[in-house]
Amino acid sequence: MNSRVTSFMESNVISVELDDSAEKVCEVLDANKLHCVPVLTPDGKIFGVISATDLVHFNTLHVNPKLEHAWELCTHKVIEVAPDMSVQEAGELMVKEKVHHLVVMEGTIFIGIVSATDILRAYLNK
Repeated sequence: MNSRVTSFMESNVISVELDDSAEKVCEVLDANKLHCVPVLTPDGKIFGVISATDLVHFNTLHVNPKLEHAWELCTHKVIEVAPDMSVQEAGELMVKEKVHHLVVMEGTIFIGIVSATDILRAYLNK
């Protein structure tokens, strides 16, 4: 498949900030029906990603969601890809790295997220 990830990625990405509470992260995910949200530094750089799975693990610890911060919850193993990566390469990378989301970067600029669902949609639309 020759399509590029930019054809299927989400470019209007809702993010959270480092010091946002776990409670706020949950609210953002719920309100926007999201499965993950990037955590950005004050200068707009990607610090990590919080997925629904991260929140499930967090909730099993029974800590106060008002006291924990996004930077404490997020996965720091963010896998960045270039916008010209093919959908097939992106899918292969997700399988290899056992992740459900890739952060799309144009140089040092964050431009979107491509999910496993986006990859599946690309294959079904071909």
